[in-house]
Amino acid sequence: MIRSEPPVLPSSSNELHTNQNLQTQFQRDVDILVVGSLASDTICDNQPLDIATTKTSPTLHTSNPARITQSAGGVGRNVAIAAHYAGARVNLASAVADDLAGKTLIDHIAKSGLTTRDIRQLSTATGARTAQYVAVNDTNKDLVVAMADMSIFSRSELESLDYWAGVMAETSPRWVVVDANWSPSILSGIMNAAKSRDIKIAYEPVSVAKATRLFHRDNPSISGLKVVPEHVVSLASPNHFELTALFNAARDALMFESESWWNVIDSFGLSGSSSRDRLSALVGNGLVEQGIPQQCIQLLPFIPNLVMKLGGKGCLVASLLKRGDDRLRNPEYAPYIIARSQTEHSHIGGVQMRLIPPSRKISQSEIISVNGIGDTMLGVIIAGLVRGHNLEHIIPIAQDAAVLTLQSSEAVSPKVRTIQARLASMSSIS
Repeated sequence: MIRSEPPVLPSSSNELHTNQNLQTQFQRDVDILVVGSLASDTICDNQPLDIATTKTSPTLHTSNPARITQSAGGVGRNVAIAAHYAGARVNLASAVADDLAGKTLIDHIAKSGLTTRDIRQLSTATGARTAQYVAVNDTNKDLVVAMADMSIFSRSELESLDYWAGVMAETSPRWVVVDANWSPSILSGIMNAAKSRDIKIAYEPVSVAKATRLFHRDNPSISGLKVVPEHVVSLASPNHFELTALFNAARDALMFESESWWNVIDSFGLSGSSSRDRLSALVGNGLVEQGIPQQCIQLLPFIPNLVMKLGGKGCLVASLLKRGDDRLRNPEYAPYIIARSQTEHSHIGGVQMRLIPPSRKISQSEIISVNGIGDTMLGVIIAGLVRGHNLEHIIPIAQDAAVLTLQSSEAVSPKVRTIQARLASMSSIS
């Protein structure tokens, strides 16, 4: 395996030198390898001096009173910590600079019980800067604007396919979770390395601007327009806006013009007003009017599992089911099977779609921070999938975990550990 730099190991805290932590530090085989961002987060909550004011957002072009907190963050870090809390064996592969922020983050990861071996430390002499994220929220804790310096995840030192192949050869994960903070060329190296080892890939789009990197012309992993069963990404977790960005990017890349895509879509037998009525009855007229379930269906040949986050409305889950899947014969699933394959030789058996409402209603007074709730969900979802659970059964537990983070000042609430027993007690389905 090729490595440009030696592994970075914690060396300062006495608590890191116990046998337990040394065993964790050098444990290599994992369930999940998260390849994503590790950043220093600064969260600014608007707190006007006039508590009676009805204005929730900060005033532009001037200083505003605020409650400011700093913590370790980054999408990759958050997903990894959530999956770790949910009981999975996890490694985080990321990059920091050799500055104070980078050293602090490495120490944090080690204290969290994860190995730091696959976190590369790049020299500030070359212009590398540890990633930083600054969010400004209104008085309701809703995001007003954010600024993110993620330039380190576009560094040429991280483009080597051999490097990523080496990390995956050492860790032998069942799933790789990758976030869109990486440049398209680095994304390509990560995905090619995983695909070459038949490792399932989950994709976190991060933002509208970055979501489209999956279908970028500089990402040759996708440029072959491969559909199931030759697809690259097995699961993605966009919100409404990121889903539309993915759909538009795929359309602009002419991915819906390929014969292989049409053959998969045509096998569903979905067409006409009857299909629209079926979707409306299943997920509601509002989502259908916005074209959300239709976009999901058209993306499924490339990404056969989509978990679309709808905030207070819950999640929309769309999946391709393989031919012979027990769910296609189970009467309990019949209301959610919106199509069955009309082609006998197809390996696809049908399409499942269901709207899963929030696990519980949250009052505004219970919300401490919205930072990291989507990442928490994804981490718990993948932790459940590696246990063999069906996606739709994991979602309510993942939603509960997200609520715990919503009620925490940390990007992933330590209380997420409490859901381990629920995942363990679920009956596994092969």
